[in-house]
Amino acid sequence: MKLRLTILFLLLACIGVSQNINIRIYSDNKIESFVFYAKSGKYDCVAHNKIICSVNEGQSATVSRKGHKITISIGQESHTADTLLLFRGVSQDNIFQTRFHSKQLKAREYDNDLYVKTTKNGVILINDVNFEKYVAGVVESEGGAKAGIEYYKAQAILCRTYAAKFYTRHLKSGYNLCDAVHCQAYVGRSRYSQAIVEATNATKGLVLVDANNNLIEATFYSNSGGETCNSEDVWNKTIPYLRSKPDPYSIGRPAYEWQKVIPRQDWEKYLLKKGYPIADSADLSFDQFSRKKYLYTDCTDSLVPLTTIRKDWKLRSTFFCIDSRENEVVLYGKGFGHGVGMAQEGAMEMARQGFTYKEILMFYYTNVSLMSISNLKFFQIDGKK
Repeated sequence: MKLRLTILFLLLACIGVSQNINIRIYSDNKIESFVFYAKSGKYDCVAHNKIICSVNEGQSATVSRKGHKITISIGQESHTADTLLLFRGVSQDNIFQTRFHSKQLKAREYDNDLYVKTTKNGVILINDVNFEKYVAGVVESEGGAKAGIEYYKAQAILCRTYAAKFYTRHLKSGYNLCDAVHCQAYVGRSRYSQAIVEATNATKGLVLVDANNNLIEATFYSNSGGETCNSEDVWNKTIPYLRSKPDPYSIGRPAYEWQKVIPRQDWEKYLLKKGYPIADSADLSFDQFSRKKYLYTDCTDSLVPLTTIRKDWKLRSTFFCIDSRENEVVLYGKGFGHGVGMAQEGAMEMARQGFTYKEILMFYYTNVSLMSISNLKFFQIDGKK
């Protein structure tokens, strides 16, 4: 069964029109069966372009794959759908939960509707959700529920900008974005902080654009270590609005400092593998008081990117110094994350100090401006799944 998707991001002034986005949930997990629980409102089960059964508020349905078919069991009743099933809420305020028999998968709570599609490896779940409700869920997933409202406003704008810029990323697979950090973390609806909902509503439709009025790459991470990165130092692509700058607001926050001890022998073997020449009893110390791109820049014949070292050694950041000792090297690091764009802990501190969301965004991004999504050209995407 083919379902024709028409996703309209009417970036027109349609304040009263609800736009939806399709997010694959549990995207990193293999799912054979799950329990659908209608927490708020009644859900109709739609297959073959007709309602085959309903799940009333407070009722559960067990959903499982049998071959290419989907079986829905509600009490003593059993129904079957071919390859695609939609749990469609009777109103825009409907809420559902997903539950699993396996303890490895935790129950989650979502707004709006759910598509279930069979594959050769199980079923995939796609949350068809109001765009702004999705933004609020991402803000809570990415930023937690205990920060200030001005930070949440800034984070909501970045999450909205990211989703609008990359909403075609998984379109060939039948949905817009997934719920992993590959896109944006999304572990369900915002339910633990009313401030997040208020911040999302207060900034509804606002996105961040560059000097040419294009949506920016709204990158963010945990802590800058006191200085943000240039985009080209991480991704080899120069982006004018992603410039390095001192960030005093990240200093002293929980993810500001870290340390890693590596046996000297292991470190020497690693450097030799990377082509770095090592003399006997060499001083392997390394200073980085301001962010650098390469390790041991005095050795121009073998420049090892700090991004490579971070990946290979699973470090929190590329912003570290090295203390060379007899039997070990000690990495003293600062920051957590790639360092490009907004540092979340720094932004939270700015909000605590009384900065507005606009001031926070203008601090972390260079020569950008806020724009209503209604002023951007609308996009219409036709896809099939």
